[in-house]
Amino acid sequence: MFRAFAFALIVFALPPAFAQDTSDARAPGRINAQAFRDIPADATLRVRPFDDTRDNRRLKQQIERALERKGKHVDDRTGTLSMNFETAVQQIGRAGPPPGIGSIQADRDDARVRLNLYSTTEDSLANPRRPEGGGSGSVQFQLTLSLDDARGVRLWQGTATLLGTPVDEMAAYGAMARALLDEMGRTARQKPFRTE
Repeated sequence: MFRAFAFALIVFALPPAFAQDTSDARAPGRINAQAFRDIPADATLRVRPFDDTRDNRRLKQQIERALERKGKHVDDRTGTLSMNFETAVQQIGRAGPPPGIGSIQADRDDARVRLNLYSTTEDSLANPRRPEGGGSGSVQFQLTLSLDDARGVRLWQGTATLLGTPVDEMAAYGAMARALLDEMGRTARQKPFRTE
């Protein structure tokens, strides 16, 4: 009886990290957000990109439309709150030999590299397999939105990340902006979102 009781205590005392992963593969994006202060309901917002590129000007318009659909008033001249945003793209994967001609194993204290210099039966440095189509690989898109008042006090900040391919860039940022604005004013930790 004591063993069964002790086992039950151990099972129910396990931290959430041991819980089953319920992430949805159809929701490839993740949101982290932090609410610092309440956002005034009647505030007028102005949207400002940190980098004034052509794509960011297009994204600014998408963010403004999404805010207006949520019932927020947007005006670049009279806005009392600033919605600032920044975009970033990071290549996923590591530089190194083409797939199949070697391997890399590393941990904190040790690193090992194995290369096939020459082989007639498998890929090697001297005769690597040529990838078909020359795919461009995956990237991770990141969008950070922050909301500040007129004194520069941060009211809310959120970051969305999404895996994709380089041709998806504007669609990815638009989906990320809409998902982030759904969390505006709230705190979220690794919340998944879909891009549809």
